[in-house]
Amino acid sequence: MAKKVLIIDDNPDDVKNAAGAFKSRGIISVCAKCDFDILSVIYSEVPDLIILDILMPEPGGYELCRIIKSDELTKCIPVIMYSALDKNIDKFWAYRSGADGFINKKHSLEELVSESEKIINQMPVSLEQKARLLGSRAISLKTNTQSHNPKEELVKDFNSIKELDGDLNILAIKIFRVIYRYFKYSLAMICFKQDSENTRLLFDCSDCETGRDVFEEIKNKINLKEAHCEILLKKEAQYKAAKIDDFSVRYEYEINSDTDIIGWLYLYSIDNLSSQELKLSGTIKDLLEHIMRLRYFKMYSKAKPGANPRKLYTQLDFDRILSYEYGWHKRNSAPLCLAFMEIESLENMEKQYGAQYCDILVAKISNLLSGALSDGDFIYRNEDDIFAILMTNSNKDRVLKTLDYIVSKIEDPALNNLDEDDEIKVKIGALMLDDSHKNHYEYIDAIYDVLDEARHGGSAIVVR
Repeated sequence: MAKKVLIIDDNPDDVKNAAGAFKSRGIISVCAKCDFDILSVIYSEVPDLIILDILMPEPGGYELCRIIKSDELTKCIPVIMYSALDKNIDKFWAYRSGADGFINKKHSLEELVSESEKIINQMPVSLEQKARLLGSRAISLKTNTQSHNPKEELVKDFNSIKELDGDLNILAIKIFRVIYRYFKYSLAMICFKQDSENTRLLFDCSDCETGRDVFEEIKNKINLKEAHCEILLKKEAQYKAAKIDDFSVRYEYEINSDTDIIGWLYLYSIDNLSSQELKLSGTIKDLLEHIMRLRYFKMYSKAKPGANPRKLYTQLDFDRILSYEYGWHKRNSAPLCLAFMEIESLENMEKQYGAQYCDILVAKISNLLSGALSDGDFIYRNEDDIFAILMTNSNKDRVLKTLDYIVSKIEDPALNNLDEDDEIKVKIGALMLDDSHKNHYEYIDAIYDVLDEARHGGSAIVVR
């Protein structure tokens, strides 16, 4: 399981350099602002280590470290002070504030990463501690959700779940914690179907002491008698259930992708639930189905030798994803954008530099696209050398920023090693999802019209 560090620093160059160094060692890094709401970030990200600058706007590094170390749940996470300061008094106040390490920024990034790995191994944050953090975030948001539209908040919370192809236990815990804010189950089970030897049934026994027979009944229901049952979350039980019939509320969902079963969600409650909670059950199933399908496609494409998890190599793959995403986003009124990108001068370059050069260039562009996109985004290159870029849950502002970045990088001469007189030109037509199309085929036809507008206009990017 990849480790994660949270970098809190107001210097963007220092953040970028540190993040790059951690990435080269297979460590995930996220960054955050210096403010008093840092605990909510930690509850959400559950890092294995925090890298903290000292000289930042109020509250500053020392105060933030004291906030982290005084909280009952976040104090287990080790903190390294990473600062340009290097006097003994600076180190004294760093350790006095609760820091577990101190690295001067003049030292090499290699030393920062090595010290970080050492402290992560010496002071590991257990899965149980991470689960408690995620559970606490649910409690802290409980009153907040009551003052808003619960369905909108539910969709927003599900959209905040990342790491779709990461550690399965952490993903399941995040899903459990979101669901429990809106649907007060006594027992929940999630299963992401894998091969027969590795499939696990992941349980949250939040308020229920559950007998062994319950687990066996669930395994029999989904016909996975050899699957391993794993309890990820368990509190002091308020109720006992010896069999499934002891639960008064039972929702059992099978999640499918075309004809393949890709997972299950079971939600059981001993108490009767409110009408509002029951109304949200279908939305919960719909949102989890979305996450399961995205994970399924990512894991499926990863299984292909040399495949990039966001690049799909067949027309069938892309049609299936687009058809589903089109329908899902339309039903849930969520923003979706499909963009067609054309490398205008690719055919001429192939004549001048040869097919091998163009293959290398296209590979570079594919890697660049993959790096620029987010979880839940996909790319596909068709036979006409048009790249289709599908951006899910993306508003127009994010689409424009992403496409501007992509064009600037592709047209940068440093990417291409071309002669001085040669240049690469990109044309992109993008269309935000609306109600004017009957199906995803009409949606695609309309995007070709927007691409034609970009081809014949003065702008490299046209977004409608």
